[in-house]
Amino acid sequence: MDLQDPAAKKILVYGYGNPGREDDGLGPLFIDSLEKSECPLESRIELHSSYQLNIEDALLVSGKDLVVFVDASREDIDGFSFREVQASSRMSFFTHGLDAGDVLGLARKLYNRRPAAYLLGIKGYSWGPVESLTPGAQENLQKALSFLLRELAV
Repeated sequence: MDLQDPAAKKILVYGYGNPGREDDGLGPLFIDSLEKSECPLESRIELHSSYQLNIEDALLVSGKDLVVFVDASREDIDGFSFREVQASSRMSFFTHGLDAGDVLGLARKLYNRRPAAYLLGIKGYSWGPVESLTPGAQENLQKALSFLLRELAV
């Protein structure tokens, strides 16, 4: 599914991470930035942020056509990455260990829903107990924000 596909009537952008651990807070800060942006958000786009993904998020994503998960990344990427997420069939008893694929798998299993999903991973550099982003992560956040706004044609 193309991000500008008119069939994607209900879109969720879901940022997650810990704002108290420096760059780990990129997901929620991305959502804050979207909320504060001067670009008008269409009524079909819902924004959500959380400290971590939860089992209950399966219900949230099951009602959407398209989900973009946003998280900090430790990968060696150039600013940010954007990739499709596939539903996972694994079950974890540790909810802190859920990833986007797990949530999609639960939505499929519990609600028989298969929304298209992507992960926007924003490169982070430091994970200490500080409530601010590193300069590099702040720059990557802006690049990722510009990318997603352009892709969603908001």
